Amino acid sequence: MRQGMVIAGAGMGGLSASIAMGLEGHSSTVLERRDVFAELGAGIQLGPNSTRILHQWGLSEALKTYAAWPEQIEVFRFDQTSSLAKLDLGVNFKDRYGAPYVTIHRADFQALLYKRMLAIGQTDLRMGSSLVDLKNQNDGVDIEIRTRALSPAQSPLGSDTTQRAKTDLDALPMMQLHASALIGADGVSSEVRRLEWPHRRIHATPHLAYRATVPQKLLPLKLRQSGVRVFLGPQMHCVQYPIRCGEWLNIVALMEAPFDAEHAMNEVQAPLQQAWTEKVSLDVMREHFRLALKGASSDLQELFKAVGEWSAWRLFDANPLTGAHQMVQGRVALLGDAAHPMLPFLAQGAGMSIEDADRLAKAWSHQDLSPGQRLQTYGNARWLRNARVQKRARTNASIFHASGVMAGIRDLGLAVLGERLLDMPWLYGHR
Repeated sequence: MRQGMVIAGAGMGGLSASIAMGLEGHSSTVLERRDVFAELGAGIQLGPNSTRILHQWGLSEALKTYAAWPEQIEVFRFDQTSSLAKLDLGVNFKDRYGAPYVTIHRADFQALLYKRMLAIGQTDLRMGSSLVDLKNQNDGVDIEIRTRALSPAQSPLGSDTTQRAKTDLDALPMMQLHASALIGADGVSSEVRRLEWPHRRIHATPHLAYRATVPQKLLPLKLRQSGVRVFLGPQMHCVQYPIRCGEWLNIVALMEAPFDAEHAMNEVQAPLQQAWTEKVSLDVMREHFRLALKGASSDLQELFKAVGEWSAWRLFDANPLTGAHQMVQGRVALLGDAAHPMLPFLAQGAGMSIEDADRLAKAWSHQDLSPGQRLQTYGNARWLRNARVQKRARTNASIFHASGVMAGIRDLGLAVLGERLLDMPWLYGHR
């Protein structure tokens, strides 16, 4: 069966790519192994470099329905209640960059992207379809998939935290596709990357993220937040911000919790299958929190006690991109986390996926170029930008979790330079 562009993955990157392609007048087929969009993860931050694109995609009103609009970003030492530095996200910030800074629940963001994709009407979304193999040819890509062939009338939106169908993928019927191009937007555990770039390695890091969301009305007034707050401590930091129009608070505690060396080596050498949640016993979690919160301010400790349930998520990383060849090979290209996994210490994972999608659609519109040349144009335009963000995120990991003298230098720099350190024109002003 002949297809135009096929996109593997219907997460943020895949749905963004289908929207951007549709608005440029191009149809696409999106393959997603899940039957429903589960409410996984928690909040995400979207800077003006990405919300500017979302506005161009016609999502301004949808963001007003789902998102929160933080008033400022504040950075604290984890043992203090007075901020070291502050960045105002109000009118001046929006005017400077032409778009706002918003925070939103991941499931809400996926829902608004899905609805916008449907409204554009250029995408054939095939839930329950898993990529098995691919052959990158001169005239396109031969793709093998296994599919449950769900009816298009069935909505994939759902709130279950587990996949609805448990059928063995090997038992599903096989289908052959021939695509003019294949885009791997299938996340950190990308099957497209594994098949086409078998020597690229993604590895689990010592960083563990504990995530939680709490209705703000259940918190004491002093713990409720309308802005983004970042607390920096030795080998840990905590981020909190409003989501769902400010009614909920998203909390992420990122701490260094190494696992054994054998497990780490296996993650590097074997095909990676990332899970959103990592099984951590209650005793281990309590010990992680005890160590991380030792010496923390009373407000921060009170907030942790107010959370009823945490989910743990091991962070994965990859070396920064070294060239467009790591994003594009012939008629196959990677997008988002499949191309450039990055630590969340710059809050730009979603933003880079959105930027990738926008640039991909623009490159695909160069009808004077062959499909392979269009993809190469996309890779050439994106790899250096993504590599810079990957590097900065790694640098921030060391800065955020510093201790001793290095923490003192960090804190002094924040106190003296303040907004000039937190505002990043190179990042937020990118077009």
